[in-house]
Amino acid sequence: MSQEKETPKLLFLSGIRAGEQVQLRGISCIIGRDPSADLQLDSPFVSRHHAEIRSEGVYWTIADLFSKNGVFRNKARIEPGTPVLLQNLDEIQIGSVSVFRFLDPEDTLLESDLQMHSPGIWLDELNREVYVHNERLEPPLSQQQYDLLRTLFHRQREVVTNEMIAETLWPGAAGGVESAAIDNAISRLRSRLAELDPDHEYLETVRGVGRRFVQRES
Repeated sequence: MSQEKETPKLLFLSGIRAGEQVQLRGISCIIGRDPSADLQLDSPFVSRHHAEIRSEGVYWTIADLFSKNGVFRNKARIEPGTPVLLQNLDEIQIGSVSVFRFLDPEDTLLESDLQMHSPGIWLDELNREVYVHNERLEPPLSQQQYDLLRTLFHRQREVVTNEMIAETLWPGAAGGVESAAIDNAISRLRSRLAELDPDHEYLETVRGVGRRFVQRES
């Protein structure tokens, strides 16, 4: 019988829950003030649903769920709505209320092992590199192309609206963004991905709504 993989733990260093150690269960852990949160931090400075820690198969991410007072990874505030990769011993701060350390028992997993678990596209977010079928995409994507792919990749199976795409690529654009500009950005990204995998369409168009990332199945 195979041994069940041990999941990461959160070691609270200061603030609410200081000294506690919490084992992550399931694929998602919502942190927030609301009693329904998986990990409750009862403070007016914590949003009802403040952050989410999520398993993405062989690695874990944390996302700021558009909280008022922010989520900080190693003292740097992360962008709301964009999951970031968690590394063993990362220090996470929830607003000004609580600080915990992410303890991953699988921290010895090699980068090559991570890639092997992805039959299609895998993102190395630390180095801003994209792998397709374990082959690195060269030359690297432009910053705009990478931001677009990352937004779609982290919302797999969800439709990302054209409005969300426009805000990602052209934040605060005066007068809005023409649909043709979004179409061109998608087309350029499709062409880059097709260089290494011309037989699969990763970016699906949902007419009149937006786009959806479709990972290749193993």
